[in-house]
Amino acid sequence: MRGNIHRDEAGQEVEHRMSNVMYGTENVPYSFSPFSSETFYYSDSVCWGMSQSSAEVIARGAEAVLTRGTWHSRPVVVKDRIPKTYRKPELDTRLREARTRSESQLMAHARRAGVRTPLIYDIDMGKCIIVMEFIEGIIAKMVLQELPNRKELAMAIGRQVGKLHRADIVHGDLTTSNIIFQGQEPCFIDFGLGERSQEMEKKGVDMHLLKEALSSAHSEHSELYHAVACGYVDTYPEGERVLALVEEIEGRGRYT
Repeated sequence: MRGNIHRDEAGQEVEHRMSNVMYGTENVPYSFSPFSSETFYYSDSVCWGMSQSSAEVIARGAEAVLTRGTWHSRPVVVKDRIPKTYRKPELDTRLREARTRSESQLMAHARRAGVRTPLIYDIDMGKCIIVMEFIEGIIAKMVLQELPNRKELAMAIGRQVGKLHRADIVHGDLTTSNIIFQGQEPCFIDFGLGERSQEMEKKGVDMHLLKEALSSAHSEHSELYHAVACGYVDTYPEGERVLALVEEIEGRGRYT
């Protein structure tokens, strides 16, 4: 059953629907929307609807395991924040729940600001699991090494980061491995370390991380960062202040 279809500020079709979907023995409201945290409905288990035969672990990090599969016939990535045995169980549960909630809300806020992120299909707060859209594309780290129009693509990245910061969204791990290109459009992933903040310093750290990522992986890093910076100030009125902070942050590093 198709629900209401509309377009977000990134120009993408978004479906918002409400139906009763059976999870185990309970009828649980099922809904997804990138627009606000209030529209998320947390299910008791995301296992219902997952095709176990198609599941494939694609990454294991310090915080989570990422599994690619299908969910209600949709290609998805399941992000599972695994328990940490070295933490007290109560503290561990609170931290994982808070980070799961924060990440899902940041992704929603980012889309509301016109920045492409994976759609969220379901959240299991009890298990700290997010089911999200699988993004078919190439990570920016590879795109910026290989494609002849890499400077234009770098500028596109800068414009989107500017939109994030204009909305007071700090990504927290802004590297070229956390940006996926679908054609000419960058999609931002992994907001697990992100937060809402008006602090220029934190936005400066975001841009510094991106500059460091370019420096470590790309021979034309100066030109690419210049293109990113040009795109950034195009969409963020306070961009010049943040770029000045990037220079200041670099200076601190040289003298410590």
